[in-house]
Amino acid sequence: MAREADFRERQSKAPLYEQLERHARHRPHSFHVPGHKMGHSFDQGGRDRFASVLELDLTEISGMDDLHQPQGVIAKAQELAAEAFGAQETRFLVGGSTVGNLALIMTACRPGEKILVQRNCHKSVFHGIIMARAIPVFLVPAVDLATGVAAGVRREDVERALQAHPDVKAVFLTNPTYYGMGIDLAKMAATVHRHNIPLFVDEAHGAHYGFHPAFPQSAMQAGADAAVQSTHKMATALTMSSMLHLQGERIDRERLYRILGMIQSSSPSYLLMASLDLARRHLALEAAWEWERLFPLLDKLRERTRHLSWLHWPQLSANSVYSTLDPLKLFLHLRTEQIDGFSLQRLMEQHGIFPELADDAHVLLAASSGTTGRDLDALARLLESLEVQEEMDTERVVQAGIVSSHYIREQALPMHEAVDLPQVSIPLDQSLGRVVAEMVIPYPPGIPILVPGERMDEQSMAMLVELRAGQTRFHGLQDDSLQMIRVLRDEK
Repeated sequence: MAREADFRERQSKAPLYEQLERHARHRPHSFHVPGHKMGHSFDQGGRDRFASVLELDLTEISGMDDLHQPQGVIAKAQELAAEAFGAQETRFLVGGSTVGNLALIMTACRPGEKILVQRNCHKSVFHGIIMARAIPVFLVPAVDLATGVAAGVRREDVERALQAHPDVKAVFLTNPTYYGMGIDLAKMAATVHRHNIPLFVDEAHGAHYGFHPAFPQSAMQAGADAAVQSTHKMATALTMSSMLHLQGERIDRERLYRILGMIQSSSPSYLLMASLDLARRHLALEAAWEWERLFPLLDKLRERTRHLSWLHWPQLSANSVYSTLDPLKLFLHLRTEQIDGFSLQRLMEQHGIFPELADDAHVLLAASSGTTGRDLDALARLLESLEVQEEMDTERVVQAGIVSSHYIREQALPMHEAVDLPQVSIPLDQSLGRVVAEMVIPYPPGIPILVPGERMDEQSMAMLVELRAGQTRFHGLQDDSLQMIRVLRDEK
């Protein structure tokens, strides 16, 4: 009990946020950037909305510390975060989890070196591989045949890849997936560490893991060497605010911090960093009782909609290809052809309900400690009002799984070579067999269907045509409508 009391006493502090507040209370004369001078000059139409935070939008003046050389309040805030998240060391990220992923890959790999990568990872991982000029060894994720979505990778597949490629420098996995599915990360860490290389985890959607018994272990608790968390996604920090957690001796931290200094802004936002300080305190001290209030409401939602035969809620079972499932991810799998995920998303938005993403057969909604009973009641009432019948048969579910599992395609040449070779734009329907020169990324979730250097095949083409018809947004393309696609002009 005394140890818990000491923990709560330490975690009750928010040193960076408190220093910003102290500075603002003194009504200082600001002769430094930013130019709005703590809110004295700002657009009249937005002043009322922004006024309460502009006083805290400061820079590296005396007493405010420096993200790139932390020795004061930022260092203290990061130390408290490391304690809360069970890390040896934590660094604040103001460019989202993207900069953490980039930095880890560029730290582990020199040009031409290999890294073992889960194929259904975020685009930033691929960007990091390109920037490092590394060689990815892709791991095919297992597919949940009940929903047709890709989950995590299997330990035996990682073990086989490590034996086949003993020169890989690190293993980079995503856990949990966008849909909240996860693997037994502790067993995976043990497998990777037998080969004396680090395990990196993109834990963007798992900042809340480890803070309540209803959630799985966090990557740090499971023994990963590094974990990148989007503290703004499932916790309460401002958008773009993330953390990088570290432990163990398998990472060259000096090189890592040097690279972070290169790819993060030299003018980091103190509002973002202060929100990380407060989000950590909220997770450590306050979030648990908010989740306790939320869990019965989530159970009630599922119970209210259980009679809808066309709607399937994924459930963890002995036959699942995943080991953990985040209870905050409301993953709707549609077992009908009367309405698809894109149409349901549009209908939801017409009723003021804005989900995280949709595809042909799914809609994903992300709950959090901030989700209210009013939110969930509105969702339940809409779903109950729909006159839809179950029509999807088992064969269609299996086919959906086959499409989702098709992540490995012919890699004609390395990604970093493909992006720099001469290119040409051609109609998508004429690209079969051509080597793609750009990244094709449905967003969200930001997982590339094709990466530079891969050859367009029939399954890829069919998937892209279907997504385009559903008005999916695409990143990475010169033509974001996907009428045209860039391919290599002179193919090898």
